[in-house]
Amino acid sequence: MNSTNATMLAVTVSNGQLLVDHKRRAPVRHKNEALVRVALAGICSTDLEIIKGYFGFEGILGHEFVGQVAQCDQPQWLGKRVVASINFADAMSPEYSEFGFEHHPHRQVLGIHNRDGAMAQWVCIPVANLYEVPEDLSDRRAVFTEPVAAALRIA
Repeated sequence: MNSTNATMLAVTVSNGQLLVDHKRRAPVRHKNEALVRVALAGICSTDLEIIKGYFGFEGILGHEFVGQVAQCDQPQWLGKRVVASINFADAMSPEYSEFGFEHHPHRQVLGIHNRDGAMAQWVCIPVANLYEVPEDLSDRRAVFTEPVAAALRIA
C-alpha cells in the first residue's frame, strides 16, 4: 500500500455508535513506524466500554491484534508476524524524563487514547513497540498477548 488516498475496512466508534467503515482512509506510516497488515484483532470489555464513552475515544477500535509487517524502514521487520505494546510515548521528548512513561503528556494508547486502533486492515505501530510472534504460536493465541501482558502487568 503506497497511496495516501488508499482506503480500507475498519470498525470505528463515533458518538457512541459502532460503525463498519468500508472507506476509511488507510494510515500513513511515519518515520520509526511499521505498517502492519492486521490478520486478527480481538475485542474485550475495554472496547465495549469505549463504545459507551470511556475515555471519550472516537476512531478505530482495537488494541489486541496480530499482523504482518508490510512496510518499515528497518528491513529486519519486513514480513515478520507481530503483536505490539499498546502504550506509545516519545522517549526522546524532554517531557518523558520529567513525567515518566505512564504519565507522559503526549502518550497515545492504541485504540483507546489519541491513536486509531487495530480493528482495521492496516495499522501503524512504532517499531519500538513491536514484538515478533514465534512461528509455533498461532494467530488465535498470539492475539491474547496484550490481555495476558496486562494481567501480568508487563510493560
